[in-house]
Formats: sequence, structure tokens, C-alpha cells
Amino acid sequence: MKANEAIQVLRRPLTAEEIEWKIISAKGGQTTIAPFIDARAVMARLDEAFGPFGWQVRYTPAQVGNEGGVIASIAVQNPDTGEWVEKQDGSGATDLEPFKGGISGALKRAAVAWGIGRELYTYPRVVIEGEHRYIPPKVLERLKGLPQAVAEGKPLPETIRLTPEGEAARRKAG
Repeated sequence: MKANEAIQVLRRPLTAEEIEWKIISAKGGQTTIAPFIDARAVMARLDEAFGPFGWQVRYTPAQVGNEGGVIASIAVQNPDTGEWVEKQDGSGATDLEPFKGGISGALKRAAVAWGIGRELYTYPRVVIEGEHRYIPPKVLERLKGLPQAVAEGKPLPETIRLTPEGEAARRKAG
């Protein structure tokens, strides 16, 4: 595979299976969720683009003020020249599994520097009626078509409002 083909693999829009949705806020009678790339999907994309021996990741502890974190450096071997090229980004510890979550977060952020999942930043905001600890399964089912709609450039609203049953929610007059 040539370098330009490898870059196309990295930048190909994510599929529904490569995305995990997470709750980012549950207050005021609504739950806001956001799409994130799955760390295993990052590794699979790198394998597809460069082969299992054509990329590597290195983690370095980082400290900014009182906050600790980790920097992930993803290096890939340019298929055309054999030169190793590296991009990096970092993440702080997470609330759940702080060590593992920080490493995973840094890997995913460094992957965005390579173009993997960058389109997630263009996704509409997704709001679910009610305050939820878990994302209702019917909402997740409804969102499975969103990656294809984004990839096809379909016009999408700035915010998608859903009921827990995955149906379009009506805005309350107020």
C-alpha cells in the first residue's frame, strides 16, 4: 500500500461499530451523549493502513501543574520511504479506571492527529429526554445510521433530541 492509500484508510469515516457513545452530562431533565472512537478500532485502522509491524505506540507520563496524565506517540512507517513519522497527543486520568482510561484516551487523541475519527467533531449534539445513568438501547439503535449520514454529507441538525425509546423528541414550548 502506498502512503496516500494508507492516509485514505486512516481518514475513512468511522462505522457505527467503531464508535462508542458516552454520557457527558445528565442534568436538568436531559442527558447529553457524545461519540468517541473505540481504542480497538484505532489499532485495527493502523493495522489495516500499515500492517502490524508498520506502526507503534509509546506512552510517556506527563505532568502539567498538579495534573498528571499520559502522552501517546503513534509512529508509522511511511510505506513509500520507510521513514518513521510520529504524531502525539495526551490525556489526563479518567474517573473510571484512571490509569487505563488515561492511556486509552491518549491513544485515541493521538489517532485523531493521524485523521482517525476526526469527523466525530462534526457530529450533532445528541440529547435524550430524562436523566440517565446508561444510554437506552433504543437510542443506540437509532444512532447506528448517523455515521453513514455524516459520511455521505447529509444535512443534519445541530442537535438531535430523542426520547428514551429512540424517537424524535418534540421541543417543549417555553
